Amino acid sequence: MSKSSKVKKESSIMSKLLEDHGLALKEYRPGELIEGIVVSSTHGGVLVDVGAKSEGIISTMELADEDSAYKSLRPGDTVVAKVIQAENDQGYIVLSVKRAERERKWKDAEEAYDSGEVIEAEIIEYNKGGLLCDCLGLRGFIPLSHLDRVHFSNDVAKFAAGSEAELKESLKVLSGKKLKVKVIELDPEKNRFVLSEKDALQTYSEGARQERLSDIKIGDTLEGIVTGIMPFGVFVDLDGVEGLVHISEIAWEKVNQPADYFSVGQTIKVKVLGIDESSKKLALSVKRLTENPWETVEDKYPVGAKVKGLISKIVPFGAFVTLEKGLDGLIHISEAEGPLSEGQEVEAVVTQVDGENQKLALSIKQLNSQ
Repeated sequence: MSKSSKVKKESSIMSKLLEDHGLALKEYRPGELIEGIVVSSTHGGVLVDVGAKSEGIISTMELADEDSAYKSLRPGDTVVAKVIQAENDQGYIVLSVKRAERERKWKDAEEAYDSGEVIEAEIIEYNKGGLLCDCLGLRGFIPLSHLDRVHFSNDVAKFAAGSEAELKESLKVLSGKKLKVKVIELDPEKNRFVLSEKDALQTYSEGARQERLSDIKIGDTLEGIVTGIMPFGVFVDLDGVEGLVHISEIAWEKVNQPADYFSVGQTIKVKVLGIDESSKKLALSVKRLTENPWETVEDKYPVGAKVKGLISKIVPFGAFVTLEKGLDGLIHISEAEGPLSEGQEVEAVVTQVDGENQKLALSIKQLNSQ
């Protein structure tokens, strides 16, 4: 008689005996989490009494790496497992402790998310845009924008290095460190588990943000940490309150890429332009901490003054010449002598200046005729 037939025959006899005594055997379906008692543990697998007509079996290959975890299980131990198959060819219920453990971990994560509980995460390594970590036994991700600013100003002195390789090297100091975090997003099906250190700290609590906002006034000059760079501007953390330096407020000259001016983790000074009541975010400026060159242009570059500069842009009607950062003059095509090209250094004379309307006209022809 085969093993399968023997098991089925014994199960049938046991079922009849239980029915005669008014008892019923449990039946399990794939996907159920069940608890059982270890009956035996061998190289062939771990047999578990789950109160059903047949025993459950956990493959040693499924249990753990190097086919050795079964050695830690002894008869009488209680285990929680997930039903993979109601009955295999040998008549056993196929169980998985790995899948049960994974499900339990995600359940713990969901409970932490629902309750807003502060939990602990151990940093593994830097990954593009944030840090990978071990949290509740799951692989989690902490975006750079959700890290406490102290890591930028203290631990990561080279954080503004620039390239991905340099950034990864700089963040090695956080590897192995344990941080207090909160769950801000999770999706077991997509294996997405996002955490925030900021949300776990009292410094960044809603009450702390409101208190900090109440102390900030329009016109204040503050120091903050760059936490994000986007095509439209730069995000800055000001002790728990977030603000945005719009691309138009980075410098007096035309800015094409904010990343050319700042790096994540860099400490910068900003001026408060306003407070968005709905988002509770600040509108900030860097350029307004420096003098607007157009305010003094009429004194520095009066009509008739000879100037030198670099051609910054060629247009159909002439060429723009940069005299200093944020201050460009125009040589109209009728006032040029010969072809001009970007990057070329030229000398010209001021023919018109209007600081209020930000207009500065230059001429090479009139300079040469003097």
